[in-house]
Amino acid sequence: MIAKAWKTWIGRARSGWRGAVPHCQEPDCTFLRRTWRRIRWWHGRIRLHGCGYCAPQCFEHAARQSFVRAGRTAAFPQPIRHRIPLGLLMLSRGQLTNHQLRSALEAQQASGRYRLGEWLEKLGFATEQQVTAALGVQWACPVLPRRFAGDAGCARLLPFRLLESFRMLPVEFVPATRLFYIAFCDGIDYAALYAIEQMLDCRTEACIIGRSVLDQAIERLGHERRGGELLFESWRDAAEMARITCSYVLKLGAEDVRIVGCGNYVWVSMQAGRDVQHLLFRRPRPALEAELCLPIDQPPARQSAG
Repeated sequence: MIAKAWKTWIGRARSGWRGAVPHCQEPDCTFLRRTWRRIRWWHGRIRLHGCGYCAPQCFEHAARQSFVRAGRTAAFPQPIRHRIPLGLLMLSRGQLTNHQLRSALEAQQASGRYRLGEWLEKLGFATEQQVTAALGVQWACPVLPRRFAGDAGCARLLPFRLLESFRMLPVEFVPATRLFYIAFCDGIDYAALYAIEQMLDCRTEACIIGRSVLDQAIERLGHERRGGELLFESWRDAAEMARITCSYVLKLGAEDVRIVGCGNYVWVSMQAGRDVQHLLFRRPRPALEAELCLPIDQPPARQSAG
């Protein structure tokens, strides 16, 4: 009877301790190692893309792998070719003449700058409203009115540098359906929308907005004081980015972390309760080539002192 009660007590104690030392997604983290790490560092698990890690060492190793994978995503996606170019579309709508279209194309080719719609506006051949409406038809997206008043709250869901880089504007976020409306002025960047969906676990819908309206909104957001964003312009390898991220996770007490590639940057989002901290690491194309050749589980080679 005593032996049976003792075995029952031992079983309950073991199950309780295993519950206090939860499973870790790091393959090399054994139960004994996990137990010792939990004794030294009692903080609860850190989640990376929904997977839990028992200690900073396990999280940092997984974060390095995520940074390598994020760096392998296309930073410069191929441009989308439409069936009907913007100039021909406006020509078919009777908004341009052949002479005006040729003049705008020659000016664009001679300067090597600006989009065709901008040259049509500069030369006085079309208004911004006409170009914006034609872009809406070209991309099969709704066009927002000129007097559009965006939601300032949802703009804080995305780092300001990404808004500038992709020339996009958060319009509205619907928590009930997790639907995020994003406006573009020069064309829709589907790679940016995919990164936002991965980061925020939502669906996105694109729309078109006038260039001047977007410029005014971006300028207004730039003047506002925005906390919770850190930008690292100098290039760092995956191991260093993982170390920096891990240090901020510990500093902030973050519980949920996500890492995605987004254009010229690797975007990190860390959530601690209701507070969110964004980190942006620049990833220039030449510097990435050596990093991307490494297998995910292979550590980067040490550089000699010379």
